[in-house]
Formats: sequence, structure tokens, C-alpha cells
Amino acid sequence: MEAQTVEIVEETSTEQSIVDRPVLRERRESDDAMIIDSWLRSGLQYPIFTAECGRPPIRLRPPTGLLLSTNRTFLQKILPLTSVHVLADPEDTDHIIGWICYESDCLHFIFIKYNFRRLGFGRRLMDFANLPEDCEVSWRTPALNFFKNYEWTWNPYRSWR
Repeated sequence: MEAQTVEIVEETSTEQSIVDRPVLRERRESDDAMIIDSWLRSGLQYPIFTAECGRPPIRLRPPTGLLLSTNRTFLQKILPLTSVHVLADPEDTDHIIGWICYESDCLHFIFIKYNFRRLGFGRRLMDFANLPEDCEVSWRTPALNFFKNYEWTWNPYRSWR
């Protein structure tokens, strides 16, 4: 038998480098497609936007694509009028890990990519936004349950422009 040499390669995990030192920056126009897409995919699956709501359920479905197209237009208007900050990979600042959209006393939405959740990135974004503990929120998601220091008041009209 021939002896085989094995080269030991030390791998550096990209995820680990991102976890250690993500870059916090302001939103760029080039980020809007990812921000809007993640907002819509996450936000439209919760009760106010479901086709069946109430008890007994009221089964009135909106026309196909109406919620998606109307909310996409709405989000395109709101992003430039609010503060939006992005956490990005330090080696490629176009690679977004998560983002937050807020005003001085209202959280509109917070999003962290699935593989980066429960690593403190949401807390970092919330700390940066410096929102008051009794804060309005314009879109409800289960992510709000992780921020126990806040007394959320849901106001879906807050984000209308």
C-alpha cells in the first residue's frame, strides 16, 4: 500500500467571522429589494393579513396579488421616510444579516436572517435604535416576544403614508 499524505486545512467559518464583527450601517438604495422582500415574506403571514380571521372565520379572500403589490408600493414609500439600519457581513457589506426600520417612538419592523437568529443581532439593532420602553409597533410578528423590556402598543395605522 502506498502512504497517502493528508493536507490538514484549517477552515475559517464565514458565519463565525460575521458573528464576531458585523458592520452596522445605514440603508442603501441597493438594499431596498432585500428589505422589502424579507418584510413582505415575514410580515404578510401574520393575522391582520391572513385571508381567514375572526371567530367564526370570515372567509373573504382579497384578489390574487393585491396584498403583495399594495404593501410593496407602501414599503417603497415608507423606507426613505424612516430610519433604516442594516447589519452586514464585514467582508462584504452588501451581504445583509438583518435590518431594522423605525422612527423615534415606533418600531416598524425588525428582521434577522434565519441562520443568524438568536445570536444577539436583534438586540444590537434594538439597542442602536434606542426606542423607548413603551413603544408603538406598526407590524406585529412573533419576534417582538423576544424583546421583553418593551411594552408594545400595536398601531397598524402608524406606518401609513
